[in-house]
Amino acid sequence: MSSVLIIGGNSDIGYATSKVFAKNKYNIHLASRNVPDLQIKKSEIEQLYNVDCEISFLDIENEESVDFFLNNNPKSPNIILLAAGLLKTKSADDNKILNVNYSSQVGFVEKTIKYYRNQYKLDAIIGISSVAGDRKRKNLDTYAKSKSFYNLYLQELRQRLSKFGINVITIKPGWVNTKMIKNLKLPKLMTVNVNFVGSKIFEAYKNKKKILYVPKYWKIILFFYNLIPEIFFSIIKK
Repeated sequence: MSSVLIIGGNSDIGYATSKVFAKNKYNIHLASRNVPDLQIKKSEIEQLYNVDCEISFLDIENEESVDFFLNNNPKSPNIILLAAGLLKTKSADDNKILNVNYSSQVGFVEKTIKYYRNQYKLDAIIGISSVAGDRKRKNLDTYAKSKSFYNLYLQELRQRLSKFGINVITIKPGWVNTKMIKNLKLPKLMTVNVNFVGSKIFEAYKNKKKILYVPKYWKIILFFYNLIPEIFFSIIKK
């Protein structure tokens, strides 16, 4: 049976996507720092979908934790889903956001592909980015900058791994109803359910997509947004 490793298994998008894969008879491996919450999710997945669900402690920001995780999980999954992410909060400074959303994920992926590639099982790496990374203008917040860097990395990784038969998928959600945005005032008509996002990620994997905007109207919105001349953003106050 095929398996999915989900980094950020306690995230809303990560868990929603794990349930879609489990429903389609993929074994699940959830990794995160909060093991008690993972234990609850493990029980739910195994009871609902009759698949195996492993859980592991992993601090993706800690190199020793990454090494320990890989040494204790030598068997390659078929799919790696990177669902860790962080918005600006009182406890998260700019360096923390850049590290969680970009640097630590790059470090984890680079170690992982070296560790697993010779097993010839890994066939997809799925990175959760954001439409915020497509906005090229001044005064971007750190979250948007980190997602922009992440988009470029996934693009390079996709080209590099294609010869090994590993598809790299960049997921670019718009506003999703998750705990990460619970304190933000967002337009309800453009804020989608997390289970919808999970189902679209599964479809993207099955259809070997390269880039997925969720919902797809964001692709149209950002296409026209990026047609705006750069000088416009230089003269506006914000």
